[in-house]
Amino acid sequence: MSDPLAEVLALEAEGLLFSAHDRAMAALAERPDDVALRYRATLTIARAGATGMALDLFHRLHLDAEADPEVAALGARLIKDRAFERPAAERGPLLAEAARRYQDLWQRGGAGWHGVNAAGLRLIGGEPGPAADIAEQVLASLRDSGDYWSAATRAEALLVAGRISEAHRALEEAQERAGGDLSALATTRRQMRREAAALGLSPTFVNVLRVPSVLHYTGHMPKPGQDDPAVEGELAASLDAAIAAEHIGAAFGGLAAGLDILAVEALLRAGVTPTAVLPCDPDTYEASSVAPAGERWLPRFRALLPKVRLVQLDERPFPDDDLHLAMAARRAMGLARLTARHRDGEAVQVAAWDALPARGAAGTGADVRSWTAAGGRSLHLGWPWRRIGVGNGPPETRRRPMAVLFGDLPRFSALDDHGLETFYEGPLAAMGAALDRYPAAYRNAWGDAVQVAFEDVRDAAGCAFDMRAALAAQDPPIHPRFALDFGPLLPVHDAVQQADKFSGRAMTRAARIEPVTPPGRIFATEAFACEIALLPRSAGLACDYAGRIPTAKGFGSLPLYALRRAGAEEELA
Repeated sequence: MSDPLAEVLALEAEGLLFSAHDRAMAALAERPDDVALRYRATLTIARAGATGMALDLFHRLHLDAEADPEVAALGARLIKDRAFERPAAERGPLLAEAARRYQDLWQRGGAGWHGVNAAGLRLIGGEPGPAADIAEQVLASLRDSGDYWSAATRAEALLVAGRISEAHRALEEAQERAGGDLSALATTRRQMRREAAALGLSPTFVNVLRVPSVLHYTGHMPKPGQDDPAVEGELAASLDAAIAAEHIGAAFGGLAAGLDILAVEALLRAGVTPTAVLPCDPDTYEASSVAPAGERWLPRFRALLPKVRLVQLDERPFPDDDLHLAMAARRAMGLARLTARHRDGEAVQVAAWDALPARGAAGTGADVRSWTAAGGRSLHLGWPWRRIGVGNGPPETRRRPMAVLFGDLPRFSALDDHGLETFYEGPLAAMGAALDRYPAAYRNAWGDAVQVAFEDVRDAAGCAFDMRAALAAQDPPIHPRFALDFGPLLPVHDAVQQADKFSGRAMTRAARIEPVTPPGRIFATEAFACEIALLPRSAGLACDYAGRIPTAKGFGSLPLYALRRAGAEEELA
């Protein structure tokens, strides 16, 4: 029988925090009293950056009642993480509370890392003298166990004490001991970056701890007959060199004939298991994205399917557009950037591209444009063969990629006629006023439900925040549920209402997510979260993983995210 805790720890060490959390939660269904699983389920989601959900889990899983110092330290860590999500002017009380908890643990015989956390938080909170005193006391009592955390704790204590060159050498020792524990490296890098900034040092001080980069690969499909083995060998060699030079540790992309397959083969040669994002089932994908390049690509595609991590979307081909391919490509790019964020590393793109624009919504040119617009670095390998039919511009399509907002208010069905009158004049009017500030392409309401479509995810997010604030200001306050999705929408005419509308799976998904969203929260699909990840960091938005959650009306379990505003401190990360 497999050991679920061992599986969770292995996934966590590999930096697959979402998978580790989901595995721990699944195991808790059979072992609800297992403290170690409850702890790891909460810690993994905290390390992924979902502080709000981690705090909820900490209490829901009754970890606040555990006497174990390591569990108690997690509570302090969550208060610390919550502080760094707030504007700098509001952090002081939370930083002080987290420092107090860590110091109490340390003084009651806790580990050195409890003390160094107290010292670091004092430093960041503007108390360098007391911070250095605590750090020196930690160093005086610290014992080296020969593991990563001993060296990392020593490095952090030396840094807070102001012994910079010694801290650098200790970080080098920590790097030697880290092995493949990417999650531990990310935790240390984030904390010490803040401390370095408080001391006036460059954030690059922590780069002694090396985190592998995350790759997004993209490139053209060859035409039948474009199969020169020598040229293909040159492309493969360029991929091998790029993967080695960029220290790639994870990768996301497609599995189409041409560059995709060459990249996956190169990654596997380098010992990296890539994640291939397909828009639909493999058979349909093979027919549209592999077979047209020629028979020789088919056995390679089929051989690679069981060797990759496969993500299959619910986007089937639609006449006269390629949005299903565009959605898969954007998901792969977004997942690459989210993974790099959780690992505290860099996301880089490799593109085999002829530098010509894409012919439709999908294509290498579109991928490069989206990646670089988000501030990402893209390495161009060139493309050896001539493409056919380039330069005619994107075709007119009926569907459009759009963001969907679906909202619902509690207790509406219990209202009498007087209550309904108050509802339309108060809460619904407040939501309408909030919506008027944003350029909605479509807006609709029935009863207490609202459904809105936007061209830009930033408008959808801003509108959700403003609607929530408007309802919280009601007397008494109302805590709505909002759900967000992103996907292709089709303009349609409603013959019953005699009105033009939009329809699509994204509309349905948002409506199925809203009922499982906690009151007062804004949940988003992975598609929407990936669109947020493809915005420049200055957009000030972030989506934190909330888990794989069963949706309403048997729509299945989906990976969902909680939308929040990103703090300025996160922009330095």
